[in-house]
Amino acid sequence: MMDKIRHSARRVLRLVILGIFLIGCAAPATPTPAVAPTLPLEDCQLTAPGMAESIRARCGELSVPEDPDNPGGRQIALHVAVAPAVSRSPQPDPLFLLAGGPGQSAIEAYPVMLTAAFGIINQDRDVVLLDQRGTGKSNPLQCELHEDTLSDAEVTAALQTCPTTLDADARFYTTEMAVSDLEAMRIALGYDQINLYGASYGTRLAQAYLRRHPDRVRTLVLDAVVSPDFTIYASAGVDGAAALDKMFARCQADSACQSAFPDLQAEFTALLTRLEENPVEVSLANPITGEPLHFEMTRARFTRMVFALLYAPEVTALLPLSLHAAYADGNFAPLVTQATASDAGLYQGLLYAVVCTEDAPYVAPEEIAQSADTYFGDMSESLREVCATWPRGDVPADHTAPVTSNVPTLLLSGEADPITPPRYAEQVAQTLPNSEHLIAPGMGHGNIIRGCIPHLVSDLVKHASLDELEDVACVQAIAPPPFFVSFTGPTP
Repeated sequence: MMDKIRHSARRVLRLVILGIFLIGCAAPATPTPAVAPTLPLEDCQLTAPGMAESIRARCGELSVPEDPDNPGGRQIALHVAVAPAVSRSPQPDPLFLLAGGPGQSAIEAYPVMLTAAFGIINQDRDVVLLDQRGTGKSNPLQCELHEDTLSDAEVTAALQTCPTTLDADARFYTTEMAVSDLEAMRIALGYDQINLYGASYGTRLAQAYLRRHPDRVRTLVLDAVVSPDFTIYASAGVDGAAALDKMFARCQADSACQSAFPDLQAEFTALLTRLEENPVEVSLANPITGEPLHFEMTRARFTRMVFALLYAPEVTALLPLSLHAAYADGNFAPLVTQATASDAGLYQGLLYAVVCTEDAPYVAPEEIAQSADTYFGDMSESLREVCATWPRGDVPADHTAPVTSNVPTLLLSGEADPITPPRYAEQVAQTLPNSEHLIAPGMGHGNIIRGCIPHLVSDLVKHASLDELEDVACVQAIAPPPFFVSFTGPTP
């Protein structure tokens, strides 16, 4: 009952704040009518590794200048796929999916998310997947290196020389350029207003687009939210340690996990000391390719793997068992296998092109100091080393300024997210008065597929109103999977 009262109070307060906001602002310009699409599309099929079926779509390419200030110069092709609405009378406003990373392909990410996340929306609306420049088939930027067999120093050296191997001028692969591409694609496809879903880095891109084209955004969903002034990895040591401590606490509160691993946190800290003093040689087969892996497990490499396994609760459920195996038996294979299999498939050239311009130069000394004393240490150090040799693009003066809008917005956070914890969404919500922030208990990075959230998102897109949502308290029923106490699975 108290949850319902608090929710009602929040809605009243939101309407009051929104009223004040609208009184203090001029009425937005009326969007110009949609024009006929100019981009030809052809039938195509979308698929992903392990998928038995493919997804019907319409694909095309839009040519844009690599350097917008030199329209007669080099052109690059932006690859787009449109999953057509199932309905014979679709709504005119599509959903655009903005992928994370930076460096993830929207087209490659979509097939595994369709049914669980966007199937309801796709009944009445097109779902538009634009591969951001530098990813997928949009002039992909990939650094050729084999991290599984290189030392940390060798990986850094290879990444430092990567810009010279790219068929691109990395200065023009930034968020601001992606905003221009997104607008060009909207026009070419003939859409008037669009609904935006952004995940992780995609929330930065979505906010940047909203800043430049406020009248074109009908609804907004930000999942694993970063604020405009967020600097990647600057506070990751602190935020990752908080997420790991939550995992330790949850294990201790679970009778089966506590019984199997009564000293888990002490074992973890002992492993850190052991690897600091004596790194371990690890050899095993790559779980994806079957090729041999051989490398030195240092403390830094170990903590990076642990950090990555905190992103998804399904993988975190295996973490206590993997940590115990490494501590008790010197068996790092379970940890390495899970970390390798959790590869996000990022195009590293695009990742560094973005973060070397927008993040690395702005890491604050106090953030470095705060992270230095955590389990994970200063995770921005290697980023700053790599970026020292990368060319930098231009950053607009308002790049880190808050985005103010009354567009109906859902903000989605995982309580135990190691990289974008809920505090960033709370910050963004301060200038989005027509927003609702939902926090999934015990969950990690990205929650569009969790529990009732797909239905809440589809309701927002359908009605373009937060007041038409079902009871958002349903999010509190979401729970992470139980911990594995043996390799046969969790306790029944």
